[in-house]
Amino acid sequence: MRFRAVLVENEEGSLARLRRMLGAFPEDVEIVGEATDGPSAVERIRLLAPDLVFLDIDLPGFSGFQVLERLDRQPAVIFTTAFNQHALEAFKTHAIDYLLKPIESEGIARALQKLNAMGFNHSQFSRALERLLAASGSRYLARISCKMGDRTILVKTGEVLYFQADNKYVAVHTATNEYLTDTPLVELIDRLDPRDFVRIHRSTLVGVAWISEIRRAFDGKLNVVLRDPKNTVLAASRSYADNLRNL
Repeated sequence: MRFRAVLVENEEGSLARLRRMLGAFPEDVEIVGEATDGPSAVERIRLLAPDLVFLDIDLPGFSGFQVLERLDRQPAVIFTTAFNQHALEAFKTHAIDYLLKPIESEGIARALQKLNAMGFNHSQFSRALERLLAASGSRYLARISCKMGDRTILVKTGEVLYFQADNKYVAVHTATNEYLTDTPLVELIDRLDPRDFVRIHRSTLVGVAWISEIRRAFDGKLNVVLRDPKNTVLAASRSYADNLRNL
Protein backbone atom coordinates (compact mmCIF):
# COMPACT_ATOMS: atom_id res chain seq x y z
CA MET A 1 0.00 0.00 0.00
CA ARG A 2 1.16 3.55 -0.76
CA PHE A 3 0.64 5.80 2.27
CA ARG A 4 -0.27 9.49 1.92
CA ALA A 5 2.00 11.00 4.57
CA VAL A 6 2.45 14.25 6.49
CA LEU A 7 5.91 14.90 7.93
CA VAL A 8 6.19 16.75 11.26
CA GLU A 9 9.65 17.68 12.54
CA ASN A 10 10.76 20.40 14.96
CA GLU A 11 13.60 21.65 12.73
CA GLU A 12 13.83 22.42 9.03
CA GLY A 13 17.07 20.42 8.81
CA SER A 14 15.44 17.30 10.31
CA LEU A 15 12.45 17.78 8.01
CA ALA A 16 14.67 18.01 4.93
CA ARG A 17 16.62 14.91 5.98
CA LEU A 18 13.43 12.88 6.49
CA ARG A 19 12.00 14.10 3.19
CA ARG A 20 15.19 13.11 1.38
CA MET A 21 15.30 9.66 2.95
CA LEU A 22 11.66 8.94 2.17
CA GLY A 23 12.49 9.66 -1.48
CA ALA A 24 13.95 6.17 -1.53
CA PHE A 25 10.48 4.69 -0.88
CA PRO A 26 8.31 6.14 -3.68
CA GLU A 27 6.12 3.04 -3.88
CA ASP A 28 5.34 3.18 -0.15
CA VAL A 29 5.05 6.89 0.70
CA GLU A 30 3.61 9.97 -1.00
CA ILE A 31 4.42 13.14 0.97
CA VAL A 32 1.31 15.37 0.94
CA GLY A 33 2.22 17.90 3.66
CA GLU A 34 4.78 19.09 6.21
CA ALA A 35 4.89 21.03 9.48
CA THR A 36 7.49 22.15 12.03
CA ASP A 37 5.31 22.94 15.08
CA GLY A 38 2.32 21.54 16.94
CA PRO A 39 -0.42 23.98 15.80
CA SER A 40 0.63 23.73 12.14
CA ALA A 41 0.76 19.94 12.39
CA VAL A 42 -2.83 19.80 13.63
CA GLU A 43 -3.93 22.14 10.84
CA ARG A 44 -2.19 20.13 8.10
CA ILE A 45 -3.40 16.76 9.36
CA ARG A 46 -7.00 17.93 9.69
CA LEU A 47 -6.94 19.47 6.22
CA LEU A 48 -5.14 16.68 4.36
CA ALA A 49 -6.44 13.61 6.25
CA PRO A 50 -3.26 11.56 5.59
CA ASP A 51 -2.97 7.81 6.06
CA LEU A 52 0.32 8.18 7.90
CA VAL A 53 2.14 10.81 9.95
CA PHE A 54 5.86 10.84 10.73
CA LEU A 55 5.60 12.72 14.03
CA ASP A 56 8.29 14.28 16.18
CA ILE A 57 7.42 14.24 19.90
CA ASP A 58 9.27 17.40 20.99
CA LEU A 59 7.55 20.19 19.01
CA PRO A 60 7.16 23.95 19.47
CA GLY A 61 3.63 24.97 20.49
CA PHE A 62 2.65 21.60 21.88
CA SER A 63 3.98 18.05 21.83
CA GLY A 64 3.39 15.25 19.37
CA PHE A 65 1.07 13.62 21.93
CA GLN A 66 -0.98 16.83 22.14
CA VAL A 67 -1.18 16.92 18.34
CA LEU A 68 -2.82 13.49 18.40
CA GLU A 69 -5.25 14.53 21.14
CA ARG A 70 -6.54 17.31 18.92
CA LEU A 71 -7.44 15.07 15.97
CA ASP A 72 -10.89 13.65 15.24
CA ARG A 73 -9.56 11.09 12.77
CA GLN A 74 -6.45 9.22 13.83
CA PRO A 75 -3.91 8.32 11.13
CA ALA A 76 -1.22 5.70 11.48
CA VAL A 77 1.77 7.22 13.28
CA ILE A 78 5.51 6.60 13.15
CA PHE A 79 7.17 8.64 15.88
CA THR A 80 10.54 10.26 15.24
CA THR A 81 12.33 11.05 18.46
CA ALA A 82 15.61 11.53 20.25
CA PHE A 83 14.21 9.79 23.37
CA ASN A 84 16.24 6.84 24.58
CA GLN A 85 15.18 3.23 24.16
CA HIS A 86 13.93 2.79 27.72
CA ALA A 87 11.59 5.78 27.52
CA LEU A 88 9.89 4.18 24.53
CA GLU A 89 9.25 0.71 25.94
CA ALA A 90 5.59 1.61 26.54
CA PHE A 91 5.11 2.51 22.87
CA LYS A 92 6.02 -1.00 21.73
CA THR A 93 3.12 -2.55 23.60
CA HIS A 94 0.61 -0.43 21.65
CA ALA A 95 1.69 -1.38 18.10
CA ILE A 96 2.97 2.14 17.36
CA ASP A 97 6.33 2.26 15.65
CA TYR A 98 9.09 4.82 16.18
CA LEU A 99 12.41 5.89 14.72
CA LEU A 100 15.27 7.02 16.94
CA LYS A 101 17.29 9.99 15.69
CA PRO A 102 19.49 10.16 13.74
CA ILE A 103 17.03 8.39 11.44
CA GLU A 104 18.44 5.82 9.01
CA SER A 105 16.92 4.27 5.88
CA GLU A 106 16.93 0.82 7.46
CA GLY A 107 14.70 2.06 10.27
CA ILE A 108 12.24 3.62 7.83
CA ALA A 109 12.11 0.38 5.83
CA ARG A 110 11.38 -1.67 8.96
CA ALA A 111 8.63 0.71 10.11
CA LEU A 112 6.91 0.71 6.72
CA GLN A 113 7.17 -3.05 6.50
CA LYS A 114 5.55 -3.33 9.93
CA LEU A 115 2.67 -1.03 8.97
CA ASN A 116 2.05 -2.92 5.75
CA ALA A 117 2.09 -6.22 7.63
CA MET A 118 -0.48 -4.89 10.11
CA GLY A 119 -2.88 -3.96 7.32
CA PHE A 120 -4.37 -0.48 7.18
CA ASN A 121 -7.25 -0.21 9.65
CA HIS A 122 -8.23 3.23 11.02
CA SER A 123 -10.12 1.85 14.01
CA GLN A 124 -7.13 -0.33 14.93
CA PHE A 125 -4.79 2.67 14.89
CA SER A 126 -7.30 4.81 16.82
CA ARG A 127 -7.50 2.25 19.63
CA ALA A 128 -3.73 1.90 19.72
CA LEU A 129 -3.25 5.66 19.91
CA GLU A 130 -5.84 5.99 22.68
CA ARG A 131 -3.89 3.44 24.73
CA LEU A 132 -0.65 5.22 23.95
CA LEU A 133 -1.99 8.60 25.06
CA ALA A 134 -3.23 7.05 28.29
CA ALA A 135 0.16 5.41 28.87
CA SER A 136 1.95 8.71 28.24
CA GLY A 137 0.28 10.15 31.33
CA SER A 138 -1.47 12.96 29.49
CA ARG A 139 -4.07 14.32 31.89
CA TYR A 140 -5.15 17.49 30.14
CA LEU A 141 -8.50 18.14 28.50
CA ALA A 142 -8.62 17.97 24.71
CA ARG A 143 -12.30 19.00 24.52
CA ILE A 144 -14.71 21.07 26.63
CA SER A 145 -18.36 20.07 27.07
CA CYS A 146 -20.45 23.19 26.37
CA LYS A 147 -24.11 24.16 26.22
CA MET A 148 -25.68 25.78 23.18
CA GLY A 149 -29.44 25.99 23.59
CA ASP A 150 -30.67 22.44 24.24
CA ARG A 151 -27.56 20.91 22.68
CA THR A 152 -24.26 19.81 24.16
CA ILE A 153 -21.29 20.79 22.01
CA LEU A 154 -17.77 19.39 22.37
CA VAL A 155 -15.35 22.23 21.70
CA LYS A 156 -11.68 21.44 21.10
CA THR A 157 -9.41 23.30 23.49
CA GLY A 158 -7.21 24.44 20.60
CA GLU A 159 -10.18 26.39 19.17
CA VAL A 160 -10.80 28.35 22.38
CA LEU A 161 -9.68 31.99 22.29
CA TYR A 162 -10.50 32.58 25.93
CA PHE A 163 -12.65 31.52 28.87
CA GLN A 164 -14.46 34.15 30.94
CA ALA A 165 -16.25 33.43 34.21
CA ASP A 166 -19.78 34.84 34.37
CA ASN A 167 -21.80 34.13 37.52
CA LYS A 168 -22.27 30.35 37.77
CA TYR A 169 -21.24 29.66 34.16
CA VAL A 170 -18.05 30.15 32.17
CA ALA A 171 -18.31 31.63 28.67
CA VAL A 172 -16.21 29.76 26.10
CA HIS A 173 -15.20 32.04 23.21
CA THR A 174 -14.02 30.70 19.85
CA ALA A 175 -13.35 32.64 16.64
CA THR A 176 -16.91 31.97 15.44
CA ASN A 177 -19.10 31.24 18.47
CA GLU A 178 -19.68 31.72 22.18
CA TYR A 179 -20.72 28.77 24.33
CA LEU A 180 -21.36 28.18 28.02
CA THR A 181 -19.88 25.51 30.25
CA ASP A 182 -20.75 24.76 33.86
CA THR A 183 -17.18 23.68 34.60
CA PRO A 184 -15.80 26.30 37.03
CA LEU A 185 -12.83 28.36 35.90
CA VAL A 186 -10.68 27.09 38.78
CA GLU A 187 -11.31 23.52 37.62
CA LEU A 188 -10.52 24.41 34.02
CA ILE A 189 -7.21 25.92 35.14
CA ASP A 190 -6.27 22.60 36.76
CA ARG A 191 -7.38 20.50 33.78
CA LEU A 192 -5.97 22.55 30.88
CA ASP A 193 -2.34 22.37 29.80
CA PRO A 194 -0.59 25.41 31.38
CA ARG A 195 1.53 25.71 28.23
CA ASP A 196 -1.63 26.35 26.20
CA PHE A 197 -3.54 28.77 28.46
CA VAL A 198 -2.56 31.74 30.60
CA ARG A 199 -4.63 33.44 33.29
CA ILE A 200 -4.70 37.22 32.79
CA HIS A 201 -7.50 38.13 35.21
CA ARG A 202 -9.38 36.56 38.09
CA SER A 203 -12.17 35.76 35.62
CA THR A 204 -10.24 35.31 32.32
CA LEU A 205 -8.12 32.50 30.88
CA VAL A 206 -6.61 33.03 27.40
CA GLY A 207 -5.35 30.63 24.74
CA VAL A 208 -1.65 31.39 24.30
CA ALA A 209 -1.66 30.43 20.61
CA TRP A 210 -4.31 33.09 19.93
CA ILE A 211 -2.34 36.00 21.44
CA SER A 212 -0.97 38.28 18.73
CA GLU A 213 0.43 41.04 20.95
CA ILE A 214 0.52 42.47 24.45
CA ARG A 215 0.06 46.22 24.80
CA ARG A 216 0.55 48.57 27.71
CA ALA A 217 -2.44 50.88 28.24
CA PHE A 218 -2.21 54.56 29.27
CA ASP A 219 -2.85 53.60 32.92
CA GLY A 220 0.06 51.17 32.90
CA LYS A 221 -2.07 48.02 32.75
CA LEU A 222 -1.53 45.38 30.09
CA ASN A 223 -3.99 44.53 27.32
CA VAL A 224 -3.94 41.31 25.30
CA VAL A 225 -4.81 41.47 21.59
CA LEU A 226 -6.06 38.23 20.08
CA ARG A 227 -5.45 36.78 16.65
CA ASP A 228 -9.14 36.51 15.69
CA PRO A 229 -11.26 38.30 13.04
CA LYS A 230 -12.34 40.94 15.58
CA ASN A 231 -8.84 41.50 17.01
CA THR A 232 -10.39 41.09 20.43
CA VAL A 233 -8.74 43.09 23.22
CA LEU A 234 -8.77 41.72 26.78
CA ALA A 235 -7.64 43.59 29.87
CA ALA A 236 -5.13 41.94 32.19
CA SER A 237 -5.21 42.75 35.89
CA ARG A 238 -2.05 43.79 37.71
CA SER A 239 -2.36 40.66 39.87
CA TYR A 240 -1.78 38.42 36.83
CA ALA A 241 0.52 40.64 34.75
CA ASP A 242 3.54 38.49 35.62
CA ASN A 243 1.89 35.53 33.86
CA LEU A 244 2.10 37.50 30.60
CA ARG A 245 5.63 38.67 31.22
CA ASN A 246 6.69 35.05 31.69
CA LEU A 247 5.32 33.81 28.37
